[in-house]
Amino acid sequence: MAAFLLERVEHHAGRLEASKVTAINLLVGERSCLGDDALRFSFDLLTAGTVAEGARITIRRTPMRFHCPTCDGAYVPAEADFACPSCLTIGQVTDDGGEMLIESVEIER
Repeated sequence: MAAFLLERVEHHAGRLEASKVTAINLLVGERSCLGDDALRFSFDLLTAGTVAEGARITIRRTPMRFHCPTCDGAYVPAEADFACPSCLTIGQVTDDGGEMLIESVEIER
């Protein structure tokens, strides 16, 4: 995942004619299986000598979300309990919490 992140960041930095990437702001789902420290460590190993070397990575976590067809409401499940907190119906997944998106990249020119 860190290699893909570096590839995308370098692509955008090149398009913007950046001399340095100073920060990368990510949106990562809590069920993405990406650990914050592991991602940062891997990214740091890959970025030596690149435009992104030393870039700070900020990670904002997003939860898994469900929609309850009975209550017609949205909810975030508690741990491994996927039932609606109001009526205990198992809802439908609307966001699986598995994404990794680059929200923004901060650069120097």
